[in-house]
Amino acid sequence: MTPAPAPLKIWTPLRAVVGFAALINLLVGLIFIIGPEVGVNLWPSPVGSTISRFIGAIIFANGIGSALVTWNGAWENARVLFSVALVYGLIVLFALPFDMLVYQKDTILWGYVAVDFIFLLPIGLIFLWHEYQRWQTRRKA
Repeated sequence: MTPAPAPLKIWTPLRAVVGFAALINLLVGLIFIIGPEVGVNLWPSPVGSTISRFIGAIIFANGIGSALVTWNGAWENARVLFSVALVYGLIVLFALPFDMLVYQKDTILWGYVAVDFIFLLPIGLIFLWHEYQRWQTRRKA
């Protein structure tokens, strides 16, 4: 029986970036969660307290996931987080412009679309590179 291959680790600077993203997500998620009580609304239009807490919980949970990836550093843990980021980013890239054009929504969200687009390329490349490395390692085993 051949031993299992060593777990594929993510690059240390990438772990630092994911750790920084974890801090941002934890902070933004917390602000959304307590926003109704402190009078803070991070959304470009008013949202109810229930939706604010719902958005905050999702963002905060992503922060926890990112923190765990940073702590562990293994691609097997990070691949779920990167998959979620890719799916989310692609949906936003198409759905948000559709909503703004068809329903004449707030044009400030074009900035969010631009940031989304800028982040999608490196996330996709990192995902593909690590999946290729994972495939190579498993193929050799």
